[in-house]
Amino acid sequence: MKKRYYIVLFTFLFLISCNSSSEKKETTTTEKKADTMVVTPVKMLKAAGLILPVVDSLRDSSAYCCVVTPESGFIVYDKPNGKAIGTVKREIDESDNQSPYVLYLISGTNKEKIETEAFKEIGYDLFAINYSETADGYVRVFDSSKNYWLKVAEINHKGFKAIDWMEHLLKERDLVLGYYANEPGLKLRKEPNSNSEVISTIRGDLFEIKLSEKVSGQWCKVIITKYKEHPCETELKESENKVDTKEGWLKIIDDNGEPNIWSYSKGC
Repeated sequence: MKKRYYIVLFTFLFLISCNSSSEKKETTTTEKKADTMVVTPVKMLKAAGLILPVVDSLRDSSAYCCVVTPESGFIVYDKPNGKAIGTVKREIDESDNQSPYVLYLISGTNKEKIETEAFKEIGYDLFAINYSETADGYVRVFDSSKNYWLKVAEINHKGFKAIDWMEHLLKERDLVLGYYANEPGLKLRKEPNSNSEVISTIRGDLFEIKLSEKVSGQWCKVIITKYKEHPCETELKESENKVDTKEGWLKIIDDNGEPNIWSYSKGC
């Protein structure tokens, strides 16, 4: 009888010990999960582009000249989900014909002037706010060394959208005279990857780039036309001026999300 008593007591104590160990382990695991959630950083992506009106025709309206923005401007934050530090907007002065080309970061009585060098020219005397990063529903605008962030939800609410460079270049391909490779030039390849065979090197504005709708990541299938003289500066007939045409793939977007090609925004 005494022996049976000790066996029951030992079993009871053993079960209590196991349960206590299990609870401690579970608590430690929960604490580790909580710590991990607290320190998880905001993920920032190199997805550069422009902020443009949803309705294309609006960008040519006098109401948006000459930096394309809504009349009320956009609220600027110091970081994603951060503090509002002011509003970026135009202030038109009828006595100053340069005022449409300037934006101001306004905070109370303070005004910081933002010149056209901070924007991207997208047409004849027409500029757009550019962005260089995206994070948690915000885009980083102007000079990437500064922490100026706009909320995407507000951009959309005001009839604008953040459009990446690939989408913009494809959309404009029939409206520009042609695209040209940034210096020091681009390699035209048979396939959309950097290990593919090189067809030729594209450099300068005598090599006109026409984009197709075929895209693979940062690459686009293109037709390259080489001219003897630039079409805007020649008296030769088109058939006389063309040297040859080639087809292949170009990496038209770099690893920062910026374009590897450019165009004459003011035409000939």
